[in-house]
Order: sequence, then structure tokens, then C-alpha cells
Amino acid sequence: MSVRAMTSARLTDGRPQLFAGSSRGLFSNWKVDTNPDAGWIGWQPFDFHHGTVASLAAAPLTDGRPQVFAVTDTGELWTTWKVATDPNTAWADWTKFNGLPGSARSVGAATLTDGRPQIVVGTDSGSVSSWKVSMNPDDAWSDWAAFDGPPA
Repeated sequence: MSVRAMTSARLTDGRPQLFAGSSRGLFSNWKVDTNPDAGWIGWQPFDFHHGTVASLAAAPLTDGRPQVFAVTDTGELWTTWKVATDPNTAWADWTKFNGLPGSARSVGAATLTDGRPQIVVGTDSGSVSSWKVSMNPDDAWSDWAAFDGPPA
């Protein structure tokens, strides 16, 4: 299996969770408990039925819940997040980011100094960015704004 994209997220109890996209789907692996020397659960399929993943990124919401972003090989941007702060809770259904100017090619995520996540998406016409509009983790994302990309 050839891995096309990989990212990591931290669960609210501190355990790392890995995500890997390949031609065979999206997979995840996480530590079995909070001991840093604990074993890994082993790669498990992670429900994603929106195409082949080309790029992945993750960032925590302001309450610590991880949010994952996936760009497909057809240029769509999708996201999912933990629905509650309990690290064993379910992930939300994948939601498509709408209004993206152009086709997505790659995604990166970072945490701003006040704890809000920000994403930058490379599109076929340049780079754009969006961020949480407030500290409320359930609040909206900003409209897309141009983001100066690296030299071509």
C-alpha cells in the first residue's frame, strides 16, 4: 500500500492519532492508552467515501477536540472532528467545505496564538485561508481569504 498523505492529531487525553490516505482508502492508528510507551492499536479503516485522499491536515479546536481536513484527488475539501471532548467519542460525519475558490490540491493546518485553528488550502489558482471566527469551537469558519503562497 502506497501512502499518499499522512497527518497526526492529539486526542483530548494526550494520545496521538495518525491518519494515512492511500489508494486503498483512509486509515487511522492511535495509542492504546496515555502511557507514552504504550502500543498502537494497529491501522484501522477510517470511514471516508468521498474519493481518494490526496492531502491531509489536522489541528485542535479551542476545546482540544481534534479536527481533520482531507483534500481528494478530485479537488474537494472535507472535514471531520470529534463530537465531544471525551477522547473515545465518535467522529462527526465528514462535511464538505463549500465556497472554495478553485479546486483544492493540498491543505495545511495550524493553531493561532489564541488557540483557534487556521487552514491554508493550495488550489489550482493560488492559496486561500480560513480560520475559526471566535474562541467558540462550534462557531463558524471565516470566509476564504487570499493567502500569499510560496514561490512557484
